[in-house]
Amino acid sequence: MSRLALTEIHEQAWFPKVMRDGLTDELQCAFKFGKIYEPIVPRLANALQATGEHRIVDLCSGAGGPWTWLRQSLAREMDSDRVEICLTDKFPNIAAFKREKEVSGGALTYSCESVDASKIPPELDGFRVLFTAFHHFSPDEATAILQDAVDNRRGIGVFEAARRRPTSIFLNTIMLFVGFLIVPFIRPFRASLLFWTYVIPVVPFVLWLDGVISCLRAYPPAELSELVSRVTTQDYIWDIGEVQGLIAPVTYLVGYPAPNR
Repeated sequence: MSRLALTEIHEQAWFPKVMRDGLTDELQCAFKFGKIYEPIVPRLANALQATGEHRIVDLCSGAGGPWTWLRQSLAREMDSDRVEICLTDKFPNIAAFKREKEVSGGALTYSCESVDASKIPPELDGFRVLFTAFHHFSPDEATAILQDAVDNRRGIGVFEAARRRPTSIFLNTIMLFVGFLIVPFIRPFRASLLFWTYVIPVVPFVLWLDGVISCLRAYPPAELSELVSRVTTQDYIWDIGEVQGLIAPVTYLVGYPAPNR
């Protein structure tokens, strides 16, 4: 199955912010309960320890990504409480970011500004990660994201639950029902999310449709390796593959400067 150059609805400039925030809230909540990204913790911890980094810049964070629980798992794996995460997004969900900061006791911070994943501001220093987001970018854009990390001597991790497999597309149909079930658990509470979920179910429908499109746009390990081959670098360590999770495999790409260079 070839990768399709499609565009997700919530990426469109015309898509209302209130619905986009609701969609990212529901997606984050689903990943939180499913602990989709638990299997990548050892690889991310190894990369952080190899680079000596304790600060993570989370790109395309949506409503905060998986960090509510993943931060604690990562800290245990590294045997350190020094792990810091800064949330960023092109369309920052400030209400959700504030909530994540409060729940974490300040361990999670965030940028209020729009952040382009391929042109990170110098003040946002740290190990860069993208969860459930790399498929949004064309091959040229994806290469630019990797190249910017290399040019600035930063580690980078890409983690994707979406895969271009019939089984993944089938499993994604569950999201249509999950979108209805998880709303009562989402904080901060917003009446608008209730309206666009239960009265006019735009959010769960877009969550399902964009999930299918995500699968059709996903990069398998072989294509991630091809993207890396386009990056100009001579002393980076790259680790690319898939790791089995409780519900489904997770595709990963981790790169960082070779130590002692």
